[in-house]
Amino acid sequence: MGRHLYRKSTQQMRLTSRLVSFVSRRTLWSEGQVYAVVPEQLDILDGVRAAISIAFLLAGAICLDIPDLAFSVVAAFWTSLCDPFGGARSRFRVMAKFAILGAIVFALSSFGAHFGTVAATATLFTLVALCCLGRSYAPAFGPGPAQGSFISAIAVVIGVSTPRPFEGALQLGGCFLLGSTATILISTLIWPNHTNAPGRLLLVTIYSRLRTMLSALIDLDRSPVADSAAWLQYETLTRRAVRIAIERGRQIVARRLLGSKPHGHAVDVASRLLGNLIALGHLRRSGGVFSEDNVTLLRDLDELLREVIDCLDSGAMTSARINEDARSLHRAAEDQNRAFGRCIEGAAIALMSLGGTTSPEQRQDVLSTGLLATIFERPAMPSVVWHQALRVATAVTACHLVEGWLGVTLSYWGTIATLVVMQPALGNTWARVLERATGTLLGGLVAAGLLMNSPGDVAMALAIVPLAAAVIALRTVNYALFTIFLTPMFMLLSDLIRPADDLIFLRAVNESLGALFGVVASILIFPTKDRVAISDTLRTAVSANLSFASSVRRSRHGPHSAELAKAQADAGVGSSRAEVAAMGLSLGNGAIASSDALNSVLLALRNVCGASAVFETLGDHDPQVDTQRADYYEAMSSVLEMQLRTWTLGDLPMPFPKSGDELDQAVADLALTVQAFIRAYGRGGRGYGGQ
Repeated sequence: MGRHLYRKSTQQMRLTSRLVSFVSRRTLWSEGQVYAVVPEQLDILDGVRAAISIAFLLAGAICLDIPDLAFSVVAAFWTSLCDPFGGARSRFRVMAKFAILGAIVFALSSFGAHFGTVAATATLFTLVALCCLGRSYAPAFGPGPAQGSFISAIAVVIGVSTPRPFEGALQLGGCFLLGSTATILISTLIWPNHTNAPGRLLLVTIYSRLRTMLSALIDLDRSPVADSAAWLQYETLTRRAVRIAIERGRQIVARRLLGSKPHGHAVDVASRLLGNLIALGHLRRSGGVFSEDNVTLLRDLDELLREVIDCLDSGAMTSARINEDARSLHRAAEDQNRAFGRCIEGAAIALMSLGGTTSPEQRQDVLSTGLLATIFERPAMPSVVWHQALRVATAVTACHLVEGWLGVTLSYWGTIATLVVMQPALGNTWARVLERATGTLLGGLVAAGLLMNSPGDVAMALAIVPLAAAVIALRTVNYALFTIFLTPMFMLLSDLIRPADDLIFLRAVNESLGALFGVVASILIFPTKDRVAISDTLRTAVSANLSFASSVRRSRHGPHSAELAKAQADAGVGSSRAEVAAMGLSLGNGAIASSDALNSVLLALRNVCGASAVFETLGDHDPQVDTQRADYYEAMSSVLEMQLRTWTLGDLPMPFPKSGDELDQAVADLALTVQAFIRAYGRGGRGYGGQ
């Protein structure tokens, strides 16, 4: 019988950690969207650094009465948006690339616009298209720092709205370089970021989500098995949210924490815990209600996770008390039935290993003499980048011409809105429009309050600085929240550069026109068919999940080998990206996204991952049989990938002759659902050529 491990907490979590944990656990739904809520990436120090450079440049513009220095403020702000985190070398490289590119296109666009409407239109189309060719559209979980090429396209829009002769254009480019250089110097040399808060908040978030997943499993255990909707939410939304948090954690460790081994090890432990929780959920659905002793152990594990979260919040990875309680949990699990006990034992062993690395927390990342030679690199150019570049350039140019014809004041606001909202998939464009509309509405109310008494330049500058700090601190947390502070900041700064009346009305008109052009262009120019949009992600997900199934069959190194950990992570990421892609399509009213055939494939993928996790923990290996079944899974993977690529049906590999286990059945079900999906939307199906 398991004994209770509950002990009253002797410490209070930090306020920021409690806030991040609270928000993260209550925004699991957002992980199914393109733009997630990522509270652990709140960075107040980044905001303060940006505010310092902006305040310095604003003071210069006002005190020296040089209006063009306001463009230095804009450049400083944009450079802060492009700060990629990480070490001094990588940060300098990215921001220096943006500073050079931005200054060049800013000056060129201003000079090109000097020759009249035709030249301005050609300059706008050409430079925006070239800047967009430098963007990448790789799938990502949650928001990240802005890409320099994307912000450079915004610089083109503002440059075209500020026509100057050659000398004046060079002066604008110089002001741009001044602002970017000030930010780079402050961020990388004068006040580099050495805080441990990002790593601490990252781990608190991941383990809080694991605890949420465990609590949901305990609650579902007492629910009727027939409550399929609750189980579906658990196995889709909850599992996906935890997996995305873990994979986002790997990216942050590599990019922002300079490959910190203790943090990386803690993320790996979280991945092992996720595997055990998936196996427990799979056992519960297939084997019936847990016993009272089982539930007691689950609650003990929940309490142990709470202790771990408190410990991580203090800055440590583990403690003697955690190790003691994990050993007690391991001993108690030995008395349970074999399947359940081994899952709990695996979780306890994983938590005991939290302190398993003593490597230095961070490596040094310094500037090298060969840095300038690596500022520019050759970007990859898949077809989506070419199509999106032409689509965006066309929409931006059309918006610019129509707003000019209508005589809309501050028309560059609308052109920027078009540029910002457009995404490769129509559903993602709609998501960005909705988030931007929400943020702009609330931010406009803030701006209205600030502009109510017609403040002078100094008063506006005093308002711009804290708003800029908030924008930079929130830039990777959530786009709508970011826009709430960006809107009043940008409106005040625009009024400082180019005063105008009725700013609130003009903002609403320009945002509406910009969003309209973005959505219409996404529908009419190189429209992405549902079938094409989902094909690549489905192939990747099928390949990754069958590779995981094959790996657990072939494994001879225990359930926690590096090979299996990577295979399971790839399977989870593949499934999550397929689900996120389906959510994006549904926002665009995609026919495939709402189909039962696609939902069946996504469910079958989760079943393969769950059955593989159970076999990893509980499977009895017969080397000869396992090798044959692994070969069968790999052959099935190749055939299904080919059929999804060509959208044609064909023969499947011959099934394994002996009666199969649960994992075999899950693989067979996946093959049937994929073929049903192809039959519905492949050659001759109802979706062919019609998305």
